[in-house]
Amino acid sequence: MLEIIETLLVLQNRDRTIVQGRAEIVGLGIERVSVNERSANAEAAQADAEQAAKELEVKKNALEMEAAGEQTKIITYSKQQLETKDNTQYRALVKQIDNCKKNISNFETDELMVLEEMDVNAETQKQTKADLDAANHDMATALSEIDERETNLQKQIGETETLRAETAAQIDEDTLSRYDRLLKKGRSNIVVGVEHGACGGCHMKLPTAEVANLKSSQEVNYCPNCTCVIYYTRDMNLAAEEA
Repeated sequence: MLEIIETLLVLQNRDRTIVQGRAEIVGLGIERVSVNERSANAEAAQADAEQAAKELEVKKNALEMEAAGEQTKIITYSKQQLETKDNTQYRALVKQIDNCKKNISNFETDELMVLEEMDVNAETQKQTKADLDAANHDMATALSEIDERETNLQKQIGETETLRAETAAQIDEDTLSRYDRLLKKGRSNIVVGVEHGACGGCHMKLPTAEVANLKSSQEVNYCPNCTCVIYYTRDMNLAAEEA
């Protein structure tokens, strides 16, 4: 294998490390969003439970006021019963009092249902509070770990970029320029071997003369199809596969 090919392979490995590190940093950003969303969702759930508790309290107080209003009417109607001497009016007052008692009973039934809802809500609030505490605790731990991983990745990328520059300095300008053009296109396999007469990058069959030339060539060779740098080592099988 030519020394320049060995150097290009080292360069390619450096670039893969850098690209992978940057991709992992992007992934850490997504993790941050996910961690923050869990905490935000837990906080929203607790806020909803607290709001529901306030609404239930308002509903209970309203029912109590309605029942108290009906009780006041009963007292008024009872006084009128004592004062009236008209049987028709008396019977009407009895009916009014009965209606008030029915209304009070209905209000009390509704209030019992509200009280049951309040009991359920109280348990919900306990759970949402516990969930929020857990989410916030986990968030702090997770964000700390993410920050540490990002710092390590940034350090690794920085060190690799330095090594990459040192490696690139060993490559002639023309070869490096062609390599960098493919790198900018997002190619990860730029320096590839040849197996069964096909390029390891695009997997297209190479001209027979090109394959034969690889064995003795002292220059950098390129795939005529995808322009990848192609090379040969003794362990590679250059014979084309039969169709």
